[in-house]
Amino acid sequence: MSYESSLKGSAAVSHPTRIASAREKLLTDGNLPDNTVRSVITASWQRCMSSHVDPLVAKRTQELGTDELIGIRRQHKELISASEVIMREAKELLAESATIMHLVTPSGMILDYEGDPATLELARNFSLIPGANWNEQAAGTNAIGTALNIGAPVQVHAFEHFCENISRWTCSAAVIRDPFEKRLLGALNISGLKNTLHDYCLALAISGARRIEGQFAQLKLAQRDLLLGATIDHFTSSGSDGVLLFDMEGKLVRANTLADKVLAARGIKINLTPYNPILTLNSEGVFTPESERALNQIDQNWVEPVMHQGEQIGFLAIIPLPARQSQRALNTVANIPPPSKSTGFFRLVGQSPPFLKAVQQAKRIAKAPIPVLLQGETGVGKEMFAKAMHEEGPSQVGEFVALNCGGLSRDLLAGELFGHVEGAFTGARRGGMIGKIEAANGGTLFLDEIGEMPLDLQPMFLRVLQESEICRVGEARPRKVNFRLIAATNRDLAQEVAEGRFRMDLYYRISSMTLTIPPLRERKGDVSLLAQNIFAHLLEQHSGDQKRLSKPLLDLLERHSWPGNIRELGNLITAAFFLTDREELGPEDLPKDFLAAQMDSQEDDDTNPLDLAEKEVINRAIREQGGNLTQVAKQLNIAKSTLYIKLKKYGIARP
Repeated sequence: MSYESSLKGSAAVSHPTRIASAREKLLTDGNLPDNTVRSVITASWQRCMSSHVDPLVAKRTQELGTDELIGIRRQHKELISASEVIMREAKELLAESATIMHLVTPSGMILDYEGDPATLELARNFSLIPGANWNEQAAGTNAIGTALNIGAPVQVHAFEHFCENISRWTCSAAVIRDPFEKRLLGALNISGLKNTLHDYCLALAISGARRIEGQFAQLKLAQRDLLLGATIDHFTSSGSDGVLLFDMEGKLVRANTLADKVLAARGIKINLTPYNPILTLNSEGVFTPESERALNQIDQNWVEPVMHQGEQIGFLAIIPLPARQSQRALNTVANIPPPSKSTGFFRLVGQSPPFLKAVQQAKRIAKAPIPVLLQGETGVGKEMFAKAMHEEGPSQVGEFVALNCGGLSRDLLAGELFGHVEGAFTGARRGGMIGKIEAANGGTLFLDEIGEMPLDLQPMFLRVLQESEICRVGEARPRKVNFRLIAATNRDLAQEVAEGRFRMDLYYRISSMTLTIPPLRERKGDVSLLAQNIFAHLLEQHSGDQKRLSKPLLDLLERHSWPGNIRELGNLITAAFFLTDREELGPEDLPKDFLAAQMDSQEDDDTNPLDLAEKEVINRAIREQGGNLTQVAKQLNIAKSTLYIKLKKYGIARP
């Protein structure tokens, strides 16, 4: 609880008439006495002045009718569901306290209230009821509107309220955020007459908000598990279709291993990060792609609803491989071998010193029958390195079995790893299933994103490594296994251990040998080699023409920073290959969004170095403060209005 948030030691409590006088002076001549009013209140008053809020009466015209309120509550049903326990407890906890609790939307609309019956009745006279809007533009400075505006907890007492008719009240509010995406879900507020001021009110609001966030997380995880369980057969089949699974908000929950390759073969570029919003719900209740550009990419005939007990719980997009493609085309996008029939380390393309050093280290490690940890950014080719090490290592006679530990619920990941017997958990396959560990017996098990393995599964997997035996989920009989483990991560596992999210004993067990694969931006000269290798492979499989990549195109590719690494390059070259029939491909044949990004980058390069430095400082402050612009302005020691001007100047999106 910060000094700014709480009222402890403030003049609002010890000298309330000073606050009233300061407010009067602001309204009269536009000035405030120094060091009288807390800065959080000063900033809010100034916003109210700029918005021409009535200083006498908080507006009541924002109140909704019964039908409109029902519609708003339906839009926020998950927030209401997550807060049911807290609101029910408030009815008893605040019954004799002369205070009430409000649940509020991100826009400031009150959804529900509970608490002391007499205060609930009094609140009606001040529009502190469901359906009333308490954002700052409607009601001036108040805990609800101000907390939502600054994105942080705050108390507002008596004359600190901008509107005179609510100066008899004191209120404490804390914001509620989506625990996964950090987006604003709403706020929790505690209000009473000014004689009910207590320090615990703000603490209670903050505690209640955190509990609602926890309940919201459990609700979303349960929905995800149900969705994954209802569609698991689509992700375990061996067809050639790309499969994308969305929740009811249109956010991506899971993609199968072929999705990015099938999409690339169709020239579709979509970020397949879990919970990335790709679809959006229109007014008729039908999902459509989020942008006009995506509208031409996702055929609505590919999308079908996922049903559970007669209720829709999500969407499944099954994207077929283009008719002119063959199964061999799937190998050309994310994992890019050269045209020849080479295996092992011969399939790894590059000649830059950082890359050659990584390859030499991998060759030495491949011979040792011990676990290996591959570190590197997403898309650098960790699985390609793992396959090369398998094919030239002691376990090459067995199978290479890969599993991504990210994007799966705890139960589904356990089933994928260890296998399961019929009925072991919700979504378990009829007749049971062999796990990836058993499938890799005698070969290599590649676990990608091992840093995302749930904490309670880690000791179970550690036991497998120590005892060389497993038990399927729901089964007591152990099964002997012998495999070589290669794990991969884009996280700093040592830091994860320090912060308690990864077990130290498992970390030391899997990191006997560690290899870091350099990102593409550090591999000077390798971009052209990789691009031509990908292009040659596409020519061999899909065309008899003598197409080629021009030098201007290759030069442009070399200048790009490649945040998506080899996977991004592969998708780009594949899209360009299918988008043009010209013999020589130039920069103009690359996707338009890539060219636009290059133009923006060039404009940045031409910017004054001081501007570039200032832009970087602002971006760093935004990251450090978690997107809280009020705290960013404080850290940079500038006014928030000045910060907004600079955000616009440098094209920095507001969080």
